[in-house]
Amino acid sequence: MFGCNNQESTTSQEQIPMFEKLWACVLMAFVFWHSGPVNATAAVPVPLPQLPATFSGTLPCASCEGIQTNITLQADGTFFSRQFYVGQPLPNQASDLGRWVMSHYGNILVTQGQNSELRYFRVKSADEIEMLDLEARTIFSTLNYSLNRTATADVPDLKLFPLTGLYRYFADAGRFIECASGLNLPVVAMGDNAKLENAYLQLREEPGQALLATVYGHIKPAQSMEGDKLTPSLHPLRFENIASGNCPKHLRSAKLENQFWTLVQLQGKPVVLPETGRAPGLMLHVDNNRLSGSGGCNQLLGTYALDGSFVQLSLVAATRMACLSEGNVDTELIDTLTQVRSWNILGQRMELYDQLGRLLARFEVR
Repeated sequence: MFGCNNQESTTSQEQIPMFEKLWACVLMAFVFWHSGPVNATAAVPVPLPQLPATFSGTLPCASCEGIQTNITLQADGTFFSRQFYVGQPLPNQASDLGRWVMSHYGNILVTQGQNSELRYFRVKSADEIEMLDLEARTIFSTLNYSLNRTATADVPDLKLFPLTGLYRYFADAGRFIECASGLNLPVVAMGDNAKLENAYLQLREEPGQALLATVYGHIKPAQSMEGDKLTPSLHPLRFENIASGNCPKHLRSAKLENQFWTLVQLQGKPVVLPETGRAPGLMLHVDNNRLSGSGGCNQLLGTYALDGSFVQLSLVAATRMACLSEGNVDTELIDTLTQVRSWNILGQRMELYDQLGRLLARFEVR
């Protein structure tokens, strides 16, 4: 259409001189692209039920009869879960604790627990969530992947190891901010609490300083110091270590704009990120709806228009350096951006789709 066909037979010696012509063709295709009508529609939002809420069911298991799973969502953005591996010898139970967020569109629930793995569920109704695969896609199977809301929400009763968090001992009381969830837990004077306190007091440089501690912990309700109310508390069953340090950032929902998004997947293929230099990615600047980015070599500049989950990208300028380095996806990225019609954010991940809802590119906050 733009006179850019039949370039595949070009020899390697000819590719560099031909680069500006090829780039001009790609650029013309993007600049003169007309979006036309958008046929995709955003999913109707499904509100989560009143929280806290527990969802329960038996999920498939490759090496056991099934995994009896309970996931409890708290209103503060934390979750905890318990799994019982039916038919397996002891120990056949596992617990998890972390944070959850909702996708911006599409009713996708994202959880991140102790091991930092992301798990995805679709909120099908106020009383049902469905487990998705590791790409947040529907699992087409005759097996059950649904969890249903229980009549009452579970209370936390979790044994976790390793359990890592910021510990401080001040005014004759210990507090433990668990890393994955951010929960601020009172520490009960039992088990290895004395070892934890002593190790902290020997290492701290000033009163109230937070240090990174690892314990084998049991999180369950205990009577608070302020009265008769039961509150989730840490019972330190075994002390492991304590040192200077900080928790990694826990799961949060990133914003679309004023955030650099690093390209990690393009047209179904992983993108090799350079160890040094310019990383491929995009940034949508809220001022004047400016778009900037790179395919790993050349700088891209343009504009964008948003309407809910729909997005239109328009490139107006690009540098034209001849780049043959590994990881350069300039041409592929520009070609892909012409097809983008909608977007979604799942935690720290952004996805761009075509007008049929097919995934085109995936980006992450790095």
